[in-house]
Amino acid sequence: MQEPLFDWCRSLVPASPAAAPAEWLRAAIGVGLVMLLTLAGGTWLFGAALTLHLAAPAAASAVLLFAASSSPFAQPWSILGGNLLAALVGVGLGLSGLPGATASVLAACIALGSLLCLRCLHPPACALAVVIASGGSALGELSYAMLCPVAFNALLLVLVALLYNNLTGHPYPKPRLAQGNSHHTRDPLPSERMSFTADDVERALKEFGEYVDVTRDDLQRLIKQTEKHALRRSMGEISAADIMSRDLYWSTPDASVELAWETLREHRLRSLPVVADGSRQLLGIVTLVDLLEHSRPSPRRRLKSRRGTRLRAIMSSPVLSVRADAHMVDLVFLLCDHGLHCLPVVDAEERLLGMITQTDLIAALYRNWLKHLPD
Repeated sequence: MQEPLFDWCRSLVPASPAAAPAEWLRAAIGVGLVMLLTLAGGTWLFGAALTLHLAAPAAASAVLLFAASSSPFAQPWSILGGNLLAALVGVGLGLSGLPGATASVLAACIALGSLLCLRCLHPPACALAVVIASGGSALGELSYAMLCPVAFNALLLVLVALLYNNLTGHPYPKPRLAQGNSHHTRDPLPSERMSFTADDVERALKEFGEYVDVTRDDLQRLIKQTEKHALRRSMGEISAADIMSRDLYWSTPDASVELAWETLREHRLRSLPVVADGSRQLLGIVTLVDLLEHSRPSPRRRLKSRRGTRLRAIMSSPVLSVRADAHMVDLVFLLCDHGLHCLPVVDAEERLLGMITQTDLIAALYRNWLKHLPD
């Protein structure tokens, strides 16, 4: 009896916050900034009394926008559609002549149902509906003109959130997960073929049954990150420095295309890093595809000789590269999902240290698998 009671009491204790104190400060500054603009602009346009009457729901919306911008409740459609729809419900019930308490209860219920139907659920909007429905004669005189200050507040909230969140490194609204792969086929990305799918997430949410305050895309991202951390823990600390090739063939930007062809052919390579002469700073990379594209006849190229072309004219730049301490799990996702055949390894000054090919990665994964086989 004591143990279930203890577990129940422990469930009342708040969980440790996932956000760092710096994130709390960022959110607080955002809320303060948008509320200052909302109150100042609203007072100038609609008067202090009406602006202060609508300030509480606006502040609640601001908390969601800046402290939980990933929430479905904080997306632009939820803010704009939710507040305007709730205002319509509140004004309609406020003008109905019902007692204030009855109008408030109905406003909360009808607003909630309407927001769910239109997929713009926003908790502060229900509060807004109650505020307007119970506002008495002062708000009732405005009738549907009440939509103007509500729309002003909602638009200002979204505009400030778009600017502030993105400038402080929090993409808003959250981008949708990219579909497809680099080959433009319907196949899922290689890293996802043995993993869960969007349909699995949908089924899990239906089985869960309750409303989950996170978008499906964010939930997928969270699960993928969890998988990566679990895989990283099981593999141990295997880094790019452990598996990269160090004795490299490379060229300079002023080397000829003919020399690059010869180097790739002689050493059976598919790519050639291009570095600054003397410093080995990575400037670009030349692949077989680049050379074949350059060699393909075209009307423009018939007008001038292709011989003597320098690598700087055809190399790919900038180059996706990694540091020597990059974990093997990160290398797997880069080489698989980005359609790359190799990854240059560079130091802090972008000097070339080594190269990791798909062959290097397969060999390292095989050795790691053998290491974990039971005796």
